[in-house]
Amino acid sequence: MGKDRLKLPKEDYQQMLDRIKVICNVVENNLQQHPIAKINPQIKEHISASVDELHKAAQYIRENC
Repeated sequence: MGKDRLKLPKEDYQQMLDRIKVICNVVENNLQQHPIAKINPQIKEHISASVDELHKAAQYIRENC
């Protein structure tokens, strides 16, 4: 996004980062550790990829917002 983007209060960005962290924890603790994910590498890879994308979103927020 360019410099003309809507600038929100810093608290909104902090809240978004917190929510990303909560969701990542839920996914990691409840889906990646689920017995089905443990016995099926393809399922675990998709779950891991989703967590990776959330981490990328958080990193983008920290660096650009």
